[in-house]
Amino acid sequence: MPRHYPADVRRQACERMLAGETVKDLVEELGIRLETLYRWRRQALIDAGQRPGVKSYDADPLLSARRRIKELEAELEMVKGASALFEEGEVDPKGSSRLSEG
Repeated sequence: MPRHYPADVRRQACERMLAGETVKDLVEELGIRLETLYRWRRQALIDAGQRPGVKSYDADPLLSARRRIKELEAELEMVKGASALFEEGEVDPKGSSRLSEG
């Protein structure tokens, strides 16, 4: 069964590998399997744009869709708030910026 490591451990290991530390040194120090570190390094290189492939944050289309839904919901709330102001009559959307005539 695969073991799950905290995101912080993975991030630090990837930073160290991208900085030039060898995978074998990290295996001995961290006790993480060689294959796991190679897989993390490969994905870190893709995310850094140094290797072709699907970035980890683009890999899940459902996650991207949920993120977009949240953005659209926030935008809708702003529009509803502005619409409510116009309905209450507090702001005249067609109000003139001209000086009043006499």
